[in-house]
Amino acid sequence: MNVSPRGVIPAVVTPLNEDESIDVASLERLIEWVLQSDVKGIFIGGSIGEGAALRDAERARLARETVRFVRGRIPVLASVSDTGTVRIKDNIDSVAELGVDAVVATPRLMFPARNAGDVLRQMEALAAHSAVPVWFYENPKMTPVTSSFADLERILALPNLGGLKFSASNRPLFAQCARAFGARLPVYNGNVPEIASSAELGVGALVGIGAMLPGLCVRIWNEGRAGHAAEAARLQSVVESTYAIYLGKDLPLWPSAQKHVLKRRGVFRTSVSTAPFARLTDDDERQIDAVLDRLGEGIFATAR
Repeated sequence: MNVSPRGVIPAVVTPLNEDESIDVASLERLIEWVLQSDVKGIFIGGSIGEGAALRDAERARLARETVRFVRGRIPVLASVSDTGTVRIKDNIDSVAELGVDAVVATPRLMFPARNAGDVLRQMEALAAHSAVPVWFYENPKMTPVTSSFADLERILALPNLGGLKFSASNRPLFAQCARAFGARLPVYNGNVPEIASSAELGVGALVGIGAMLPGLCVRIWNEGRAGHAAEAARLQSVVESTYAIYLGKDLPLWPSAQKHVLKRRGVFRTSVSTAPFARLTDDDERQIDAVLDRLGEGIFATAR
């Protein structure tokens, strides 16, 4: 299934049991939760989805069960990021045979040394190997990648390159990419503050708060696309105010706080995250609940 070149795709948190296995029942509820709004796909196993911390068997189970529950209603994108090309190829094979529509890769997790040639060679190898389209994930907060426009132009010209997820804090570069590539392939911004501006550019937003607030994210994108700048900005400020649930500017309760919110909504059964993420204390939960009570039920409204 082709991915829409515009709209909102939630990068979802992963529901876990106490032993860090996939909570399959909660995953099904999560998919139905996001599908109440007009999302254009679902991205699993990314940074907020803790994909790199899951056991291999659980990463595969996450992909398999997501594809089963989605039932072809929206495209499924799966993170395959890892520490080297051979490992990423193995990850691609594992999820592609399970029916995902595309895979998303950042180059060389962990290793600081890199250059543009390394990244291009790796993406060439992945694109040639993969049975499904490969998205390039520019995320300098998580990897040593800081691509120039020329780097991205070369990468996105490769055969079987399916799209761009851009999470660098560089609005001018993203706008340049949207104008240059957006008519040819999906270009999605991964930064929550850029939902409205992505809509104004006619491209997409692939955001990690989209699992918790899919409807609000879609409403922001719709208002931005319609040219209603003031309303889009108002809604953007609302979604950014929800970052108070993490209880600190360095997001110490990320992603556990988001899981607690989904637990409170009846979507998740637990707020368990992969170790060493901290388990929420009773006081943490009370503080998160106070933030939600202050913001009100309106933040959870669906949107078509």
